[in-house]
Amino acid sequence: MMHFKFSPKILQRLGEELVPNPDQGIIELVKNSYDADATECTVELINTSAIGGSIIISDNGFGMDKNAISEGWLVLGRSKKAIREVTKLGRLPVGNKGLGRLAALQQGSQVILKTRPEDEPRVEYSLTINWNDFKEADVVEDVPFDVQKSSTDKRHGTEIIVSNLKKIFTKRDIQRLARELLLLADPFNNQAGFRLQLIASEFSEIEKQVNNAYFDDAEYHLKAYINESGIAEASLLDWQGKVRVHAEHSKLSQVNSQEPYKTPPTEFELWVFLLNPQSFSAKNSSVSTTQVREWLAQAGNVRLYHRGLRVKPYGDQDDDWLKLNYARSRNPEVRPSTKTVIGRVIVQDSEDMLLQKTDRLGFIENEAFLELKRFAIDVLEWMAKERLKVTETQRERVKKQVPHDITEAKARIEEVIEAEVPQESRPKVLGAVQQYEIVTERETKVLREDLLLYRSLATAGTTAAVFAHESGKPVTLIEKIARRIENKGRESLKEKYQEFLEDPVSKLYKVSQSLLRFSNFPLHFLKREKRRSSVVDIHSVIDDIIEIFQPFFDDGNIQVQKIKIDGKPCIYGSIALLESIIINLLTNSINAFNVDGGCNEGRKIIISTETGGGYVKLKVLDNGLGIRDIKIDEIWLPGRTTRPGGTGLGLTIVKDSVSDLGGMVKAIPKGELGGAEFIIELPISI
Repeated sequence: MMHFKFSPKILQRLGEELVPNPDQGIIELVKNSYDADATECTVELINTSAIGGSIIISDNGFGMDKNAISEGWLVLGRSKKAIREVTKLGRLPVGNKGLGRLAALQQGSQVILKTRPEDEPRVEYSLTINWNDFKEADVVEDVPFDVQKSSTDKRHGTEIIVSNLKKIFTKRDIQRLARELLLLADPFNNQAGFRLQLIASEFSEIEKQVNNAYFDDAEYHLKAYINESGIAEASLLDWQGKVRVHAEHSKLSQVNSQEPYKTPPTEFELWVFLLNPQSFSAKNSSVSTTQVREWLAQAGNVRLYHRGLRVKPYGDQDDDWLKLNYARSRNPEVRPSTKTVIGRVIVQDSEDMLLQKTDRLGFIENEAFLELKRFAIDVLEWMAKERLKVTETQRERVKKQVPHDITEAKARIEEVIEAEVPQESRPKVLGAVQQYEIVTERETKVLREDLLLYRSLATAGTTAAVFAHESGKPVTLIEKIARRIENKGRESLKEKYQEFLEDPVSKLYKVSQSLLRFSNFPLHFLKREKRRSSVVDIHSVIDDIIEIFQPFFDDGNIQVQKIKIDGKPCIYGSIALLESIIINLLTNSINAFNVDGGCNEGRKIIISTETGGGYVKLKVLDNGLGIRDIKIDEIWLPGRTTRPGGTGLGLTIVKDSVSDLGGMVKAIPKGELGGAEFIIELPISI
């Protein structure tokens, strides 16, 4: 009788390819301890900073007898956990392939297993694996194992010693392992009943950071559930623990308000933090935003716990499986990021609806997992809408309250003057107050006019974005028609195609590409994340804009020269403000070439940067006709333009944007190249 045989190399390949990281392999052994109903598990690293060290994983689980070792632990690809029997502690086993431990066991050249079964007191079984023995064998089955039985005074449990390690553990490896162990069994659930410890100096510091638990300082606490029937509900609580809003299933599901979620019963909890001093002072918090930031840096994000243990990579520092950061970029006012939340999605899954991948990293994206993810995202969408309602309500309340507050303040000033200021001084004081009111009213009027101006610009921009998005459809149709004409023309006209149709068809292609470039413009510049304040690299913004404008420069035979200072000058502000400055100045130069009398040959634009005195100086100059037929101080006024069909708003936007960035702008009618020259100075970000 014949049967399959396996080369020893298959063991190495399985270990390396299924679990590539050393910490992940150790976590797999720790999960075995969890499945064995251990309440305590210790991982000890001995001399792992050099090759030849050891790892010891020990627990107080129910242990294994000789048959369990032979028919379970030594059998790869099959496990008794596949039966899915609930343990004495009510746990559902988290693994079912028996492959996870292989990678960890192969980190060293030797493995010693010591296990004491709960139902055989004072008995210990031991087994030694020397991986070098497999190098001499033809097939895996040629290497026998001898399970030794001895007496012991130790309690039930299992100990695995992996010695003569092939790789070293760096400090970063140990920190990552410590973090993974601390977050494996939901450290914020006091009922978990599974205590993990890493014996390493880095562990205590990270353990303290993870277990600080500043939940009481969260601004919002979200609670959501899916029951056995797939029906969901959610509540949003404020920092005082009061339920501010509650939603039933019909208000949550974004796909079908009546259709249940096709996923196991699930619990979703999320704590949202507003990391600003004002928020913390309002709650009279005893901690600082810095402390909470450090805690969230270690424990933040939303993790997925399946049958009591965490599933990687969901919630890793670089994993945004619920698209929190993407959603925040679209609406930062009411949405959290992975760095401002801590959350957990808890699934028991007694019916095995969620299927873990072979490499143990994540679930197969079947219907159950996609529905689970949809539920969490639906709940986050609902929370964002409710928070937006609150924000809008507060904004409207403030707008209505301000006139009343102003009236009260004026009345109070008059009362104080009447009561406290001597009679002979009152006219002067009242005159000064009235003068202040006149100036304030003038400022308010200017701001109101600016608001109307920018609302009009915003409307134009969003309308252009809609048209630009829709224009992609006819552009695609033009290309399809051109391709059809080309194919049919070549087929019908043969060699005459080049004479009659090649030129007009190539022009159709060129026009469609120009239209497509135009359609991408508004969509690119109106991205919400560009309006967020941060440190902005000026050179990077310049390069991006020039790249996008390049087709238009090519069409207009315009040479653009970038003269950039060495280094990476940065300012603090938003990409949108800096783009507004550069784009409007470049547009101004392009328009200068197209006026009557403008040059058609040798068109040139220079954009340069230099630094000094704590400022970065940005220059944009061209060889057009310069600033003519308008006073230099009037070019900044809204609506003032010398170009037929011009809006007169471009330079107004430049001036306002520079002011918002704390800088200065100057215009030279005829600069170094003979045309207009604009010089902007912006404070450098330290």
